[in-house]
Amino acid sequence: MNRITPAILAVCVALLMMSCKSPLSATGKSLPADAPSVAGKQWRLEKETIAADNKEDYVAGTTALRSLDAFGTMEVSKLFFHHNLIMVPAGTLLADAGPNDTGAIKVRVLDGPQSGMTLWLYPESAEKMGFPAATSTP
Repeated sequence: MNRITPAILAVCVALLMMSCKSPLSATGKSLPADAPSVAGKQWRLEKETIAADNKEDYVAGTTALRSLDAFGTMEVSKLFFHHNLIMVPAGTLLADAGPNDTGAIKVRVLDGPQSGMTLWLYPESAEKMGFPAATSTP
């Protein structure tokens, strides 16, 4: 009887642990510990949009994107090359991450290539800023 009790206890503990898993763990995805609550406003991007992963890069990008002359174009290319600016694909699921004083839309990315990141989106779509719309190949 003493040998059976630890085995039964181990099975009970395993069953209890499996029943306590969060719904996110069932999908194999989890949010980082510092992730803000996603109980707020959520939406999918209608069009491809440019974003920065911090306020300083957002401000640098604003200056370069607003002056797309020869110098501005070089600066924008440099910012994309160094990953200071990134392109967020249309259809990406986002959640409001709170107010921001730079005029950006601060969001938490919930799916897609930037999943889990906090980004500062520019209010205009990439297409409106002069970037050609992404085309999908069959």
